This record gives sequence, C-alpha cells and structure tokens, in this order.
Amino acid sequence: MKHSLSYLAILIVLLYALANSYMKERSNTPHHTVSESYAKHTAMHTVPHIDEELSRIETPEYTRAYITDIINHGSENLHFKKEEIMEKGFVSKKDAPKVACYVMTLAGNRCDYPKEASLLYTSNCAGCHGNDGKGLGGTYPDLTRRPLLGIEMRKGVLENLRSRQ
Repeated sequence: MKHSLSYLAILIVLLYALANSYMKERSNTPHHTVSESYAKHTAMHTVPHIDEELSRIETPEYTRAYITDIINHGSENLHFKKEEIMEKGFVSKKDAPKVACYVMTLAGNRCDYPKEASLLYTSNCAGCHGNDGKGLGGTYPDLTRRPLLGIEMRKGVLENLRSRQ
C-alpha cells in the first residue's frame, strides 16, 4: 500500500507537469487566426480611407446602401439587443433597394420609390417597425431616426479608428 501511494504521488506530479507544459505551449500560440481577407480589410483602414467614409456617412446614398445591406445581410453584426436583430432576406435582393428608398421617406428624405415598395415594406417590415417606421413603441429600431442607429455606431467606430492612427 505504501508503494502504491508513492507511485500515485509520482504519477500526479508527472501529470501536473505535463498539463502545465501543455498549457504554457498553448498560451504561446495565438487563440485565433486572422483570415487573409480580414487582414486586407483592416489594412485599408488608413486615415484617408476613414476620412473618405466619414465624409459620405450622412449622405442619402450611404443611408440607402446601409439599409439595403441590412435587408440583404441582416443586422447580427451590429450588436443590437437580441430582440432587435433582423434576419436577412425578408425582401429579395432585387427589391431591397426599393424598400430602402421607401424607408428613407419615412424619415422625411426624398426618394423616388416604385409603388410596390410601400407594399413590400408593409407586408415584410411593418410588423416590427410599424407602418410609420418608429419601431412599435421602441421595441425595434426606429427607422425614422437620423442618423440610423447602425450608422451612428459605424461613425463612432470610424472616429475611434482615426483617433488611434
């Protein structure tokens, strides 16, 4: 029995040493790898690129492109509250720019949209955002807010990046 305890103690010490060695080795390696496309994307965030985007960020063209992108790709990457996240594809990619144009008019912007855009909005978007786009009592993002919440968040990120460079 005495020998068993000695062997057990030695085994525990060896296992502890192996575990420490393994953990130290893992801590010296990166926890994630950066994809080549991400590396290229972040490399282009130079001051001129940031300044150029900031100069466009409050334009109707930028807003329409932003809304179209959210319709086509969803809003998961914007870190909204869980109940505010919109899935992609409520409207076809072909119809997304039309609906985006209609959404812009809800905030008082001028945008010539085809007649079916209001019907597409009402049947696909108004259930959460309301017919007026105000977000059903604050439950969903207010589409009449200027700038839109996601655009405001993007502007903050860009200004933060610019201040670091």
